[in-house]
Amino acid sequence: MEINNTFDLVGIFAKASLITIEVAFISIIIAFIIGLTCSTALFYKIPVVKTIIYIYVEFFRNTPSLIQAYFIFYGLPKIFVQLDSFACSVIVLSLLGGAYMCEAIYSGMKAISKNEKELAMAIGLSRFDTIRYLIFPQSISISIAAINNNSIFLTKEVSTMKIILLPEIVYQAFDIISLRADLIVPVIILMTISYLVILIPMTHVFSMLERKVRFAEFGH
Repeated sequence: MEINNTFDLVGIFAKASLITIEVAFISIIIAFIIGLTCSTALFYKIPVVKTIIYIYVEFFRNTPSLIQAYFIFYGLPKIFVQLDSFACSVIVLSLLGGAYMCEAIYSGMKAISKNEKELAMAIGLSRFDTIRYLIFPQSISISIAAINNNSIFLTKEVSTMKIILLPEIVYQAFDIISLRADLIVPVIILMTISYLVILIPMTHVFSMLERKVRFAEFGH
């Protein structure tokens, strides 16, 4: 890695930021889908599946993402499943985020009153339509703040994927400092700026989304 001036550093962190954004975006989308699917299975108490989901959620919520990443990246090749650092990062963060999203959305589903579900049945809605028009919209509205927080959490968790050599922001910072200790101050500054550039707009977007959802729900 050749660094001749500040522009070289900026270029490195710009590329690292794009990788961080890409991994985070894909992981958040997949995590939300996993969370929505798992919470629905828990809500309807599907036999066997419910137990599997409980085990999955407890495992990923109570083990460090570093260990999960290390196992998938270095362990799976032992059984002839080879993944690059990008794919492995997406898998780990999606599964981790899915566990948290499941808890958030399921909490929203449990908040829906029994009367509303009975009313849906009384007017002839099928189970699929009840899920589509009643369960999903209300549960997501109730749990939107937790979903937003989980999304920001996942974005910051991309930094832990440095353990499997993903060239994200923190990995690049450590790599540069290991080669050029004299650049530690500008590296730390650029690393901080990179995260602020990603997370501040992201936080504002999520806040706007939450306000819109709340407005649609309560009308103010």
